[in-house]
Amino acid sequence: GGLGIATYGIVKSLQDKAKIRLIIPSAGEASELDRVTIIGLNALTSKEIDIEKLNFSLSFPHTEIVEVPIQFSPYHYQNEILERNQQISQLTSSSIENGLESIHSIFTDKNAYGFNLLHKVNLFARVGEELSADGDFDVIHAHDWVTFPAAIKIKKRTGEPLILHVHALETDRSGESTRNEIYWLEKDSLEQADRIIAVSEYTKDQIGNHYQIDRAKITVVHNGIDPANFERVSHKLRDKLVVFLGRITHQKGPNFLLETAEKVARVYPKVKFVVAGVGDQFSHLLETSAYKKIGNKFLFTGFLSKAKVNELLSMADVYFMPSVSEPFGLTALEAAQHKVPSVISSQSGAAEVMKESLQADFWDTDKQANYIHALLRYKVLNQELSEAANKQLDNLSWANAAQKIMEVYQQIHFAHRQN
Repeated sequence: GGLGIATYGIVKSLQDKAKIRLIIPSAGEASELDRVTIIGLNALTSKEIDIEKLNFSLSFPHTEIVEVPIQFSPYHYQNEILERNQQISQLTSSSIENGLESIHSIFTDKNAYGFNLLHKVNLFARVGEELSADGDFDVIHAHDWVTFPAAIKIKKRTGEPLILHVHALETDRSGESTRNEIYWLEKDSLEQADRIIAVSEYTKDQIGNHYQIDRAKITVVHNGIDPANFERVSHKLRDKLVVFLGRITHQKGPNFLLETAEKVARVYPKVKFVVAGVGDQFSHLLETSAYKKIGNKFLFTGFLSKAKVNELLSMADVYFMPSVSEPFGLTALEAAQHKVPSVISSQSGAAEVMKESLQADFWDTDKQANYIHALLRYKVLNQELSEAANKQLDNLSWANAAQKIMEVYQQIHFAHRQN
């Protein structure tokens, strides 16, 4: 997802400026970068870690695994409950005797999230701490809550300064009033961080408002995107295509997508809304579109690979991002790469840098529908905004983001040594 893309973009651009040890849950054969030591827990070897030193049960007997109703959890895929019993059996049978194999199995899981997510987070923290025990580094840099526990353990063990990079918050995913286990984990971690990097001013405000964190230790570094040239492709459909990319969860505004689509179709019937993604609101969106008798205006693709996303965007007429709370929104930049004009939520980080997009509050479906209708009906407007948005990307590179991050490293390293 977006977190993986952002981490890759940052690390790739930092590799000439710093020596990096990157610890991730799962590394593939293509996970190779100059001057970067990449350690995937799915492929740990006895040379990298002494399993005896972990000295704990991989099954975490004090962590109760509870079946979460699928409609309430943004971390579930639709078929997970069917496989649940078998997976729990495998997890609870893990032991030190087959430690490395158990770690490999858990982090080779095809679903990054799922019912055992907290188990994975705890295991990642314990193994990550051991992999960093040598203290042979100057700065700890962790991305989002799933790696925060690991970062805190490493900080406590080594005493090195900690930077937490916030790409999204639990208050984005579950609503501003949420106060669940993940929220408290985030709050505790943010309080212990020496510095915080937020992907937007919007996210910086969220951290201050909902987590009561001192804004003075928060630096905003907007995400970037790699330079690329894509050819536009003509599709064979009679209708024009409005594309939505992302997890189909409350955070991404599926209800507002549906309401806007209904209003657009009323005045511009020759349109299809292509919904690319999966999530706990998938069934609701599918069923409600059918109930409202606009199911024929939707195309549901499910999860798409990066190549398929590029193929879809190359033939899209409009990109639509109606997120309720979007810390950044990399997909808006991807759309601009393909010279697709965007209608995006004002409650997003992308709105701060994509000034040539059309922006509306997520709840203002009248305004969103008017914008989409105008882009579909008026070819000149569509072309002018798509060209202007594409040109804005010249200033939104990962290299620029990496330079700002490097400055944060230098500041925190200097301050740490002074103390």
